[in-house]
This record gives sequence, structure tokens and C-alpha cells, in this order.
Amino acid sequence: MTREYTTIVLHIAADRTKDFEALFERDELKRWEDYTGRGRFLEARLIRCRYSALQSDGIQDYVLHVVTADEHAHHEHDEDPGFKDYNERADEFQPEEPTVTFGDLVFERKANEEKRPRDKRR
Repeated sequence: MTREYTTIVLHIAADRTKDFEALFERDELKRWEDYTGRGRFLEARLIRCRYSALQSDGIQDYVLHVVTADEHAHHEHDEDPGFKDYNERADEFQPEEPTVTFGDLVFERKANEEKRPRDKRR
């Protein structure tokens, strides 16, 4: 099976970002712990954009980037009843539909682990 690379740009109402992040941390982050712990997600990150060409006035964009073990892991997550419940509540923060892409890796380069700066965030 081939890994799947998913990138989703969430368009969150700028005045609701703290509530969105709290919901994500409370409800989706624990699911990520489960999926990464079982090797279904190999990498998962939520990034608050400092710049986004897709971002409209009154919107704060976030990039959700997930590398799954295979396409089945992606579908497993999307069909998870807990995720469906979370996603329905998260939709309330999104006045615009998300921009979704997924596909296969073509090229990649990574720095050696010892040369990478440590991120002190979660």
C-alpha cells in the first residue's frame, strides 16, 4: 500500500479561532493520538497560516496536513463516528467550504534529525 498525503485548508471565521482551536484540541487531537499510536497516521499537523492566498477578509486559514499509512486509513478516520460528530461541530466555524487535496508523494527531502531545530509547541 502507498502512503496518502492529505492537505486541507480550513477557512475559519477569524473571530472564532480560539473556540475552533479549543474544539480541535479537545475533540480531534485525541483521535490523532489514537491514529498515530496505531500507525494509521504517520504524521498529522494543524498549522495556523500567517499568510494564505486563499484567505478572504474575516477568515483565518489553517492547513491540516496528514500523511496516512494508506488510503484505507484516511477513509477509516473519515468514517469514525467521533470524527463525524467533531466535523459537524467544526463546520459551524467555517463560513466557506474547505479546500481539499490528497495524493501521492513525487519528491521529498528532509534534513537530518540532528540538524532540525526543535519545535517547542505541542
